[in-house]
Amino acid sequence: MNVIDNFFEQLHTMPMLPKVVQEVTQLLNSDDVDVKELSDKINHDQVLSARVLRMSNSAYFGCSREVSTIEDAIALIGLAKLKTLVVASGVTSAFTSVPGLDLKRFWQHSLITASVARELAKEQGLDADTAYIAGLMHTVGQLPIHIVFPKAGEEIEASCQGKSVLERHNVEHAILGLNHNQIGEKLAKKWNFPEEISRVIRYYTDPFNDGACVLAPVVYAAAHTAFDLEAGKEADAIAETLNEEVAATFPFDVSAFSERIEDYRAYVAEAKSYL
Repeated sequence: MNVIDNFFEQLHTMPMLPKVVQEVTQLLNSDDVDVKELSDKINHDQVLSARVLRMSNSAYFGCSREVSTIEDAIALIGLAKLKTLVVASGVTSAFTSVPGLDLKRFWQHSLITASVARELAKEQGLDADTAYIAGLMHTVGQLPIHIVFPKAGEEIEASCQGKSVLERHNVEHAILGLNHNQIGEKLAKKWNFPEEISRVIRYYTDPFNDGACVLAPVVYAAAHTAFDLEAGKEADAIAETLNEEVAATFPFDVSAFSERIEDYRAYVAEAKSYL
């Protein structure tokens, strides 16, 4: 048994996406979506429907009127964006309690990363909705670490304050012999997410690895930006400290990235409103 399988053997209760989220995702993956069946599925789950409505009324979607029903959400934002909202709701509710970790802060960072990743993907002509989900899930592997090894999880958190994502990856490997990228990749596969998302989770800290995909640098940049936005740093400082090789993948220069970061600042308040 390899180190990853051994880790999951110790995770006695496997976190699962709520059944309704799995059912709705299957419907959304269909080539011929029955909108009434889709609406009924979401409406029958109060938590999911409330979250979808709250998210669809966020500033990001810029609707000209209040979205008050799931039917409105489908009509106004479309099936593709609805899928990201459903997945976001399901993923954030899969872990209800994690020892030694502030879940609200964890998901706040993930939601900011997801929103920035979506914008960066659009700029590069990449799949923005896949980028959003990948950004949302990029550090999901950190959660099982705290569940299986709570003391080691606290040690990792303490050691990684102010460190880059790659430095955290290395700290985890030194303490546990594995890292959140490997765990998150396995979890995404168990949840039947597309391979592209599991590859981003595995390689976003090493975005030019042969196993990575085109969205890995996008999520790397989004995570870097999200951390610094949460810390209240100036846009110029955030842009200038981004890995140069990652920045070179953008179709704009550092100065233009800095201007975009000012727009991304709104995602901090937006993420807080989701939770």
